[in-house]
Amino acid sequence: MATEILKSIAVLLKKQKDLAESSNFYSLPFPENTNVGHIVIDSPAHTGNLRGAIDFQVEVGTTIRVPLKGTVVAVADKYDQHGQTEKFANFLNEIVVKHDESEFSQVAHLAKGSALVKPGDEVIQGQTLARTGLSGWMTTPHLHFFVFTYVNGEIKGLKVKFRM
Repeated sequence: MATEILKSIAVLLKKQKDLAESSNFYSLPFPENTNVGHIVIDSPAHTGNLRGAIDFQVEVGTTIRVPLKGTVVAVADKYDQHGQTEKFANFLNEIVVKHDESEFSQVAHLAKGSALVKPGDEVIQGQTLARTGLSGWMTTPHLHFFVFTYVNGEIKGLKVKFRM
């Protein structure tokens, strides 16, 4: 199943020729046997500095794992509001992990109270972070996965490279 998902992602990411690639290789942020519906890279929310984000249609309650070792730098875990307009963007449950000097990953649309980590925690690849839920700006249940650089106060989305 994971191989098919990675093949689908590779086809979609070919469309993003102008994005720089991640310097690291990531694993999928969920167990290999996860039932994944649509995979979306061109969401209306993925513009500007959010280009490169990937939305995986998964069931609410899906286990989310660390895609690459690093240090947790941000956790939002208190929201249960969600909706189909941008005004709900401020109600996003998310976890951000720093992987090296300037490369980070974000998993978002997590269930309220499901985070198993806090800022400063060292995490290893495959470790459970949280579960998906209904939070933030969303139309259907999904996991938002975003790899980016943060340099001089600027976020730039990257074309993520996955470990096969």
